[in-house]
Amino acid sequence: MSTARVLAAGAMLMASGSAMAANLVQNGSFESNGGVGQIGSVTSLNNWSVGAATDGTTIPFDFVLDANADSTGFNSSTGTIRIWGPNTPTGVSNFPYSNPNPHNVGPVANGWPGTIPNGSYVFGADAAYANAPISQTINGLTAGNEYDLTFSYAGAQFTDALGANQQGWHVTLGGDVNKDTGDNPNGDLSNPSEGFTGWHTFSYTFTASTTSETLTFLANGGPSGLPPFALLDNVSITGHMDPPPPSPVPEPSTIVLVGSSLFLIGAARSFRKKNAPAA
Repeated sequence: MSTARVLAAGAMLMASGSAMAANLVQNGSFESNGGVGQIGSVTSLNNWSVGAATDGTTIPFDFVLDANADSTGFNSSTGTIRIWGPNTPTGVSNFPYSNPNPHNVGPVANGWPGTIPNGSYVFGADAAYANAPISQTINGLTAGNEYDLTFSYAGAQFTDALGANQQGWHVTLGGDVNKDTGDNPNGDLSNPSEGFTGWHTFSYTFTASTTSETLTFLANGGPSGLPPFALLDNVSITGHMDPPPPSPVPEPSTIVLVGSSLFLIGAARSFRKKNAPAA
């Protein structure tokens, strides 16, 4: 095998791994947006469509937020919303509809803001009021091939209420995926009053039945009135490989394979040169 062919083989090996690892979800970490706030009222979210609220509310309670959600908060059509956290100002929860009313609890050491799994923004939805799904058409699938669906999720609570709550996500992908997240039998995360659950990872391997499917997320949880706020980030669909695809840096085994081949080619050339008959 020539040197060019060996190098080409090595390049193809690494390229195939990179292709299989390409994320088919667009804006899966919600970084492309119009800023923090209520989608459709205050801000926008690229590549994702927001559906109608399941309770008939005109504007869904779907949001883009960042690590400042407990301090400066994020705006909705009715005012500024915050979630409980270490930077929650005292006295911001005395709203007419707060439960109980009034309550002026301040900072809570619940782990928020913590580390956002990927980037600076996350998606959040109230699971019990104006709850609406987000969706995206996933293209580039190959029918019969296996793919890995993964995402990060967590639960938090608005500062206008106190009380334990539960939240999670229901995720579908056409007819190939129909799953609930969570650590409870009903698929939800348990969150104490003024709490934050921390980030969890969902992973599921499925077989594509068509070349294009609609990926949908719908928050679930309760009880109503204690805003069970579900968070989502780092959504990914990649081709499944066993073992997993190589990292962007070539694996040592790949380097050794190409290096060994080049060494053998060089040794063979040297041997032929030494043993060639004299002119």
